[in-house]
Parts: sequence; structure tokens; C-alpha cells
Amino acid sequence: MPFGNTHNKLKLNYSAEQEYPDLTKHNNHMAKVLTPEMYENLRDKETPSGFTLDDLIQTGVDNPGHPFIMTVGCVAGDEESYEVFKELLDPVIEDRHGGYKPSDKHKTDLNPDNLQVKGDGGDMKPGN
Repeated sequence: MPFGNTHNKLKLNYSAEQEYPDLTKHNNHMAKVLTPEMYENLRDKETPSGFTLDDLIQTGVDNPGHPFIMTVGCVAGDEESYEVFKELLDPVIEDRHGGYKPSDKHKTDLNPDNLQVKGDGGDMKPGN
């Protein structure tokens, strides 16, 4: 397994309440969304490659952020993270991306004829 998930085995010695990080001085989306109840629900889960909740939130715990700049505060370690930890990641993504919900789809148009360039002359097609 690419991730060292041995710390999940040590969790048997500590309650979720004891392990829950102090995020009171953190300015990131993860700290805004994560609750003690959510932590308790997700703390024993891991993806098939061994990525855990602690791996996911470690960057936001270690880096509380800037008081005026909201950071994300978590990172998905693999594709399965989005499903295993959706209870945390879906609201973080929605908050960070201004309401982008799990049911939303990114609009993709790969037709170069539909490209529009904004410049001093207003909207114009490339090559004009």
C-alpha cells in the first residue's frame, strides 16, 4: 500500500474526542466543515490504497492558514477519497467553489469554433 495507514491501528487506544484536532484558530474550509461527529464517523475509514481521514486533513491541521486568506485545508490522496470521505469533501468542495454540488457537472466544450477571447475590442473570435 502506498500510504502508511498503521496509525489507524493505534486509534483503538484513543477515543474520537481525544483525537479530534483543535481547529479553533484555523482558517480553512476543512476546519469550517469538520465536526467532532463527522470526525468520529470517518476516522476509521480508509481507501483501498490506505489513505485515511488523518492523511486527508493533515495539511489543514499543520497549516492553520492566514487570517484573511481562506485555504482548502485538506487533500484527496486518491480517486476513492472522494467517495470514502464524501461527507467531508462534498461540503468542502461546495464551499470552496461557490456552491458547486456533487450533482453539478462541469460544462466542457472542446469545439475551438466556440472559443471567445475578451480584449479591448470586446468579445471576438480567435484569429479576428
